[in-house]
Amino acid sequence: MTAAPAKADRELFQRLSILVVEDSAEMLRLLTALLESMGVGRIIVAHDGARGLTAFAAERPDIIITDGSMTPMDGLEMTRRIRASGAGDDANPDVPILMISGHAGRENVTHARDQGVTDYLLKPLSAEMLYEAIVAAITRPIHFVETPDYRGPSPRRRLEARGTGE
Repeated sequence: MTAAPAKADRELFQRLSILVVEDSAEMLRLLTALLESMGVGRIIVAHDGARGLTAFAAERPDIIITDGSMTPMDGLEMTRRIRASGAGDDANPDVPILMISGHAGRENVTHARDQGVTDYLLKPLSAEMLYEAIVAAITRPIHFVETPDYRGPSPRRRLEARGTGE
């Protein structure tokens, strides 16, 4: 499989709105180029989690791709706040959130899942890995739970880091 989607997927990708939250200029260029090559219709950019929250509320993206480590607000805190925003807001608090990280440890992946991350992608990121994660996010939605202290993917769900992390 390549980063270029099949014709049926291409039409779906053209309708997608994806928010990319990334503070590294190099990684942002890479992600934008990959998404453009896949034919994503609308790419919104934010340079940290706080700006990502603002863009999420204003733009209502179909998918969010975020880095885990940023300042002043990282992708984990942004994810937690999005999930906690509740179903009453105009923006979808159940939006798929794909986290990109260089940290492959089980504790990092579990912590990301517990904050509400939908999928965890390891750096270095390949076009194929990103494509598969986006397709999975739109074709295989995950079950969300809501308790007084948590809203997000089921904590019982196994979340595996995708990629080699090499």
